[in-house]
Amino acid sequence: MSKGRAQDSVAQCSSGTMAIKTLLLLFAATLIQAALGFRLEESDPSQAHLEKGWPCPNITEIDPCVCIRNGYILSLDCSKVTNEAQLQTVFKAYFPFENFTLLTIVAKPSEPRIDIKSLSADIFQNVTFANIRISHTNLGFIHPTVFDKCAPHLETLAVTDSFITIFPFEVVDIAPLLTDLRVFRNNIIHVPEMTSDSLNYLHIAYNPGIQFGDHAFEALPNLEYLVANDIDLTHVAANAFYKNKNLKYLDLSHNSIETLYKDSLKFQSPIEEIKLNSNDIHTVEVGAISGLGNGQFTFLGMHNNFVADFHKPVWETVFKSVVGKVRTFVFDDNPLVCSCDMLWLLNNSDHLDTISYGANCVDTGTEIHNVNVDFLNHTCLK
Repeated sequence: MSKGRAQDSVAQCSSGTMAIKTLLLLFAATLIQAALGFRLEESDPSQAHLEKGWPCPNITEIDPCVCIRNGYILSLDCSKVTNEAQLQTVFKAYFPFENFTLLTIVAKPSEPRIDIKSLSADIFQNVTFANIRISHTNLGFIHPTVFDKCAPHLETLAVTDSFITIFPFEVVDIAPLLTDLRVFRNNIIHVPEMTSDSLNYLHIAYNPGIQFGDHAFEALPNLEYLVANDIDLTHVAANAFYKNKNLKYLDLSHNSIETLYKDSLKFQSPIEEIKLNSNDIHTVEVGAISGLGNGQFTFLGMHNNFVADFHKPVWETVFKSVVGKVRTFVFDDNPLVCSCDMLWLLNNSDHLDTISYGANCVDTGTEIHNVNVDFLNHTCLK
């Protein structure tokens, strides 16, 4: 059977439609805001000044980088550098103050990549940053200790849309304030086990073939958002996310998962959104999904897979766990067979309301909410 990789969509159930829609839109807006950039400490944009000297370095000595002061915040934008040699020269200048809030080395996706290919151990000299944004570069090598001097006060770190194969994830273990790590759109081959009480956002998507252990994230107790779509993931281990007691958002979409094994999606956190769309899921074992319904709402995206039925021993406890909550399960573009085995669900209005409109039955040719349940009851229960 062939299937298209359709763009995600969420059709709302007839019960609680507006509440679900409002919550999901608010949640999506939060994620979009987070995806666009980190929120730094409060500052007044009208107070931002391009400084030619103190408290910044001499403007000519750090050219083409620019130093910007916004109140008490110092930022350094090096997006115009052309290579790492030029960047290294910048940091050999005299810096009156060496602790900066932000380093930016970013090109727009429509622009040529910034031609920095490596970051050596001493590239930043003694200058440190609390927030680092590097994106759309030719960066392929990062020295394992390049961020170590920043670690004591490092809060956010993004090195994205580049060509990194080995990333120094060890910085997570020594950065007690790090809350946000984004390394998406690279060629990273491995994520080691990390330990952090502060990290709450991890984005490793679009690293095809990236490898990590079955419990690589369990020592991140305050992780709330894990984005791991488009990484060629083939399986999820039992209890993979059980120790992430604060996990709210899990994106494993556009991967190659075929089977959800027992306890693979077992949560004790206030999980709110699980995205499994556009995988190859055809088998869901009993007990594979549990612990839903503890968040403000529950969204389970299973669209564009190969789920053929709602086997009662597998799915009844999952549906029951969210009854009475703001919830929606999406099963569009699955080869559902709405026969006698599905009567337990079709006869329960709460369970039907959980499924968003758009899930079609391949045997009856109808949308699941429009199946002739009276006929099935008459025929199947004889």
